[in-house]
Amino acid sequence: MLTDTQVSQFEADHGIRLPEEFWWFVTRIGHGGYGPACGLLPMERWICRGAAKRGERLDQPFPVDPDLEVPTSLDMHDGIVGSCPGTIQVADGGCTTYTLLVVTGSGRGRLVEDYGDLAAPRYCADSDFLSWYERWLDFVLAGHRSLTSFSHQMAGDEDRLVATLRHDPSTARRRAAAYTFITYPGPSDMLVGSLLQALAAEPHPAVRETILRALAAQDEDDPELPTAALADPHPRIRSLAAGMVDSRTPNVHSGHSPR
Repeated sequence: MLTDTQVSQFEADHGIRLPEEFWWFVTRIGHGGYGPACGLLPMERWICRGAAKRGERLDQPFPVDPDLEVPTSLDMHDGIVGSCPGTIQVADGGCTTYTLLVVTGSGRGRLVEDYGDLAAPRYCADSDFLSWYERWLDFVLAGHRSLTSFSHQMAGDEDRLVATLRHDPSTARRRAAAYTFITYPGPSDMLVGSLLQALAAEPHPAVRETILRALAAQDEDDPELPTAALADPHPRIRSLAAGMVDSRTPNVHSGHSPR
């Protein structure tokens, strides 16, 4: 753990105040260590290595709006890339990916995934650091099939996630709910039907794509499941649906399923 004095000195050095939830965590619970991906970072790694070279400071606002909607182009390179003032690095995702905590700006207190120059930074669905970290612990204890998509996902049981997917006005939250079903442990017999209903009603291509991936993760044998998406106006979604249909179609030459 860090002392109050250490944290206060860091704040004074950079002209900021850390979000209260994070301040309590590092001074009362832990500092660095166990956490998502490669783990939480110690204070000496909170400052991005390239920030000084780019003239970025912690007291400058982080420029990305937390309520920004998902681009309809499905292009990961949309938006601002390679610029993260007003943030500290709190977790190492590996391969130059980091989880950032916004300390200055409209998204103060929220977590952001930073992909460097590869893609635009993206907010996590969690409201603050403690909610983010508690979700990580819940996912580990619940036995999610994989934690590699953790940053894209959100908290909630199946009913709550389905309700978010079907009715939430936020594109980002609907996509996060769909992402969660890709690794969701112990899905009910009703989940596939709920995902199909959501797919048919979903207006946003990025969310439709993620719902398809969630359907693929359910390992259903019915080859008819993704066929409606074969007529989707977005070629990437049509390609994904075609691959799903092909993988679920029995091999007529050998007389058995390719799986």
